[in-house]
Amino acid sequence: MAPPLKEYDAVRVVRLLRSNRPYDGTAEVRRPPEVGDLATIVHEYDPEDPRAPLAVEKVDPDGYTIWLADFERDELELVDTSA
Repeated sequence: MAPPLKEYDAVRVVRLLRSNRPYDGTAEVRRPPEVGDLATIVHEYDPEDPRAPLAVEKVDPDGYTIWLADFERDELELVDTSA
């Protein structure tokens, strides 16, 4: 069983269950989420509900938001940042 995802975890997008997912971002760098993207969980809508969606953000090296979107937990996998 995969460890539970929580706020501030680094994650990888492993599948996209919605092809027309709404997203936001900085105008100059904004693009839709893609499988393989690395990002950070920035908000848990309901930490007590394991089915609740998560707000996830991908930023570029300068700190601009490439995308900010809601994801289902099974679209993401935890990234090991201990190495």
